[in-house]
Amino acid sequence: MTESEVEELIMLKRKVEELLGWYEKLQNDLVSARSEKEELEKELGEKEEKLVKLEEKYSKLQLSGAIKGDEESTRLARKRINKLVREIDKCIALLNNI
Repeated sequence: MTESEVEELIMLKRKVEELLGWYEKLQNDLVSARSEKEELEKELGEKEEKLVKLEEKYSKLQLSGAIKGDEESTRLARKRINKLVREIDKCIALLNNI
């Protein structure tokens, strides 16, 4: 083997080692990113549950405001009740078509 071939092999070996180092770093970054993604998805799920609970609470407060006689709350409650009745009517119609 000539001296230039040996130098080329040494350079090739360095480049392969450098690529392996980058590969390991990227693998570690990927593991970290997946872990962070899981944490964020868990946090998002908790926030969504909290949002649903708050929306239900808000809806109940609006309904209780309607019972108290607040004009705006009464209007919103009627609107919501009408929407629920329309949804029930659609369900009944779908059941009748079965």
